[in-house]
Amino acid sequence: MPVWVVDRKRWNPALWSRYAHPVLADALRGPGFIGFLRDLQSRIGEQPFLVITDELALLTISEHRTELEGLYHFRLPAHDTVLMLHDKARFHESAWEHGWPVPNGVVVRARADIRKITSLSLPMILKPADKRHFHEGHAPRLITAESYADALSAAGKLLAQAGEVLVQETVEGPDHNIYFCLFYRGRNGETLGAYTGQKLASTPPGTGSTAFCTAAVNEELERTTKDFLDQVNYFGFGGVEYKRDVRSGRFLIIEPTVGRTDWQEEVATLAGVNIPLTAYRHELHLQPMPAGPVDGRVVWQDSWIERIRFGAKPIPPLSVVVDGYWRRDDPLPALVHYPHNVAHAVASYLPRWLAGQPRRLDKADYRKWSSSKL
Repeated sequence: MPVWVVDRKRWNPALWSRYAHPVLADALRGPGFIGFLRDLQSRIGEQPFLVITDELALLTISEHRTELEGLYHFRLPAHDTVLMLHDKARFHESAWEHGWPVPNGVVVRARADIRKITSLSLPMILKPADKRHFHEGHAPRLITAESYADALSAAGKLLAQAGEVLVQETVEGPDHNIYFCLFYRGRNGETLGAYTGQKLASTPPGTGSTAFCTAAVNEELERTTKDFLDQVNYFGFGGVEYKRDVRSGRFLIIEPTVGRTDWQEEVATLAGVNIPLTAYRHELHLQPMPAGPVDGRVVWQDSWIERIRFGAKPIPPLSVVVDGYWRRDDPLPALVHYPHNVAHAVASYLPRWLAGQPRRLDKADYRKWSSSKL
């Protein structure tokens, strides 16, 4: 099966895989990206299956989907559903309306709304409603607040940066209380290739992305996810992240992933549930692959940097740990990623380190010092 990988930056690891044809694009969003995809399909000469991995690309493709129909095989929810699931404020309000399990929270759309925050319990987490503000560098991904004063101040700043803010009570509990359900919904809303996993650690702890994760069969989450997807008439790739609250024991939805795959898709494949392949065969009307057992021994680690940071403590005994970049039969992604990652870390740390070192005096400093003594 030929695979084409599209990205903007040549040093992104996936472009170096021996199993993919690298294709560079000027942008992964906007009308120009749609024109790029149309041109790429004409060069390929067939109707490829489109797997979206980027949030901004997903929003562009969803908005302009009619221009790509017949050129690519792909399946998405209705565009308004995509926008509702993408926007944290709209999703939170829909959740309260339909009874989906989410943390207590308030939506801040104007300065007059900020006082509503005091009705919530501490600690809190604040996020831009539209994540595009984070991706475009206009706002932080999230802010945590341990006091009402901090929460009120952060809400005011974030409101100015992002226009709308979701403020929620923090779901208490360790990172290994975070679970996720991944899936593909095909024709007639049939759920294909479903996989439930569990985070073992996050980076940074408490608020970050997955550092380690593994399989975790949980029928309660699978039922909750199916009911939710049925209500929104969902189609295509997606996922739902949950966290079990240590106080109530309830699983609460942290956020959905809409219309695309994410990092955790790989642990599903390694454990025996290849969701992209299942979706590909479904959309091309090929015979489905026979379902096999889920290998619960597999632990996916984001990178060896996480292993250095956390050690082996989060990893269960007898696990088979697979790195997010290193493959013996496909080494180039790791050989590109790790040196670039280290160089980036050094470049960001070096100015701070130099700022803390004693500065060498030059002639101007000596003149300043001399005149001040006269």
